[in-house]
Amino acid sequence: MATEQQESAPAAPAAPTLQPAADPAPLEVDEDVGSDTDSAFGGSDATDSTASISSSIYRYRNENGRTYHAYKDGKYVMPNDEREQERLDLQHHLFLLTFDNKLYLCPAGRDGRELRNVLDVGTGTGIWAVDFADEFPATSVVGVDLSPIQSPFVPPNLSFQVDDIEEQWTWSVKFDFIYSRMMTAALADWPRFFERAYDGLVPGGWLELADICPLTSDDGTLKEEHAASKWVNQLMEGCKAIGRPFDGAIKYKEQMEAQGFINIQQVVFKWPQNKWPKDKKHKELGVWTLENISSGLHGLSSAVFTRVLGWSAEELEVLLTEVRNDIKDTKIHAYWPIYVTYGQKPY
Repeated sequence: MATEQQESAPAAPAAPTLQPAADPAPLEVDEDVGSDTDSAFGGSDATDSTASISSSIYRYRNENGRTYHAYKDGKYVMPNDEREQERLDLQHHLFLLTFDNKLYLCPAGRDGRELRNVLDVGTGTGIWAVDFADEFPATSVVGVDLSPIQSPFVPPNLSFQVDDIEEQWTWSVKFDFIYSRMMTAALADWPRFFERAYDGLVPGGWLELADICPLTSDDGTLKEEHAASKWVNQLMEGCKAIGRPFDGAIKYKEQMEAQGFINIQQVVFKWPQNKWPKDKKHKELGVWTLENISSGLHGLSSAVFTRVLGWSAEELEVLLTEVRNDIKDTKIHAYWPIYVTYGQKPY
């Protein structure tokens, strides 16, 4: 299911073993897979350091029928509306399924060290932070995001803050664990982020990132002429134009090494684009990935294509109609690589 690499460094407690065991080989295709409407699983495939919150933060940008964060308007190209919030919560389930119901992979909290303070960067709806705070009730957890879209009903050890992590970090505490997920195309200077995270950790603290890279296939069934390929290529071009790469996760490991982290591991998982794999778990991941991408296509695309690349809303919708057909096609054995990279600050 995954490929794994480890740096030569002082030994650290291993993360819990994932089942099934790691397998770097291409996924086996289910030759008997049915139509895209036939699901084997039922249903359809279908604190002091913070900028003060003022009413302006809630005056979201409205564009192409979607809303976007008002704080640092235009910096992040994904919407923050209810449709996107629902998709983010669905995506949380995808990660739990991928990690065999674990919230993260690194040894933080499992290496005999107490977790006093934890930071969730780009918390979104805050669903991961809520689950983590429930699992570690003695830990103070902070979730930070550009948008105040999180529920007010949270565990007592959890707080949310509106802030920009690309500005100077001014938290009064050092963190035992910093987590970040799906920040693709969100940051312009990843080495600077790793520097701030390193400085923000206690000695022995952990940093973990989980992120997505562009759609691909191992067997060539995803071709350049497919609308899905054209869409991904344009998305990458638009993100590159604003200096926020869509494929930045590929460099996380070397950037963490350059910063001085040790015990670095990188695991690459596969999210099939639909139910084409034969393996039961990957087929289920495919069902959920199809729903995740289908429901997120417009949100993923709108700002980049219309605001950056200059497409009209109508031109974009024509492309997305074709993309929807491709991502449901079980003859296209495409998947999204999910990079999980973590490392430790030396003592």
